[in-house]
Amino acid sequence: MSASRTPGDDTLLSYALETDPDPFQVGGTATLRLTVRGGARPAHCRRIVVAVPTGAGPGELTSAPGSLTAAVTGGDGEEQGGGWSATATTPPGEAAFTFTPARGQGWLAGVTPLTVTLGQIRVNTATGTSRIRITEETSASGDGTGWATRGRDLALAKFPEGFVFRDLRPDRLHVKNGESVVLTWRGSPATYTMAWNRRRPVPVTADGTWTSPPLHDTTVFRLAATLPGSGAERVLTTLVTVARPHLRVTGLQAAGRVHLFGTSQELDAPTPGTPARYTATADGVLLGHVRAHTGRTPASLRVSVLASGTPVYGQQFVSDNQDSSRLPSETPFHLPVAHGSTVVVTAQGAEGDDFGLTWLPYGSGPLLPEQPHGS
Repeated sequence: MSASRTPGDDTLLSYALETDPDPFQVGGTATLRLTVRGGARPAHCRRIVVAVPTGAGPGELTSAPGSLTAAVTGGDGEEQGGGWSATATTPPGEAAFTFTPARGQGWLAGVTPLTVTLGQIRVNTATGTSRIRITEETSASGDGTGWATRGRDLALAKFPEGFVFRDLRPDRLHVKNGESVVLTWRGSPATYTMAWNRRRPVPVTADGTWTSPPLHDTTVFRLAATLPGSGAERVLTTLVTVARPHLRVTGLQAAGRVHLFGTSQELDAPTPGTPARYTATADGVLLGHVRAHTGRTPASLRVSVLASGTPVYGQQFVSDNQDSSRLPSETPFHLPVAHGSTVVVTAQGAEGDDFGLTWLPYGSGPLLPEQPHGS
């Protein structure tokens, strides 16, 4: 069966691009990783094609397409395709990699992603922005009919060799209404701009520190590093929550009760290897962080949320500070938790690793630790 062609950036699947090194740099060997997910509803998929431009210019990625390797992980379940494989072609001007499921088709959901890896990329020496072309053959129907070919482009900025831009972090993850935060980062010489919420970007100095205005609601900060003349841009983001935020609406109707954040509750740091269980006595948000000790193995926190004993979702957050030449970084997170849910937190790490948990209820209601059976 042939598939119809749907133009534009309208793919059913989402594609999150990561690079190693980060930022992506010219003149060396690099790796691209694409995490491919379905949305709220699974999408059936028969193939995914990832094409990178080849050549020596700013818009191309590599002059050695034959050096690239391709791999794919995930999709091993029968319904997800029974395992996926990759084939490569190198027509003039591009290297194209086609990923297909062994069973001819499979469905991908938000919790069953594929990870597509392109390795051994010998990046050319021209800074600029390349565009990775994604083409998918997918179906949105529940029975896997109505196939269409959809596509989108992903921009990939190429920075000079040795360029540094990382570790954007606030001095506090949670503040009172009207307080400011100090944001810090590490960055090589470039043009830096900061945007937050719906504010237009403002220039910031390249010394790696900036103080925000007073915050009145939960705020996402977006720091962009741009190389003038090349078009290369890399963005880092971070989130700061505000206790008892201002409420800005054009209209509000409530058919029942309305809940706002209540008093925050600091929880004991989890002991590695010993799961901690809690019961949510209100709707709320679980804030946390994990930071591995510098020069040691990675540390992680896994948070699982259950309703009436049935898993709703689980996520794992990892901090890797094995490279002692870099400043240690932490991995923050925030997860919504419904009233009556059970929260299970499991830490993996060693002495010197740092774990933190804070409960923010909507209204009032603590996150109660469950007593071990038999205690």
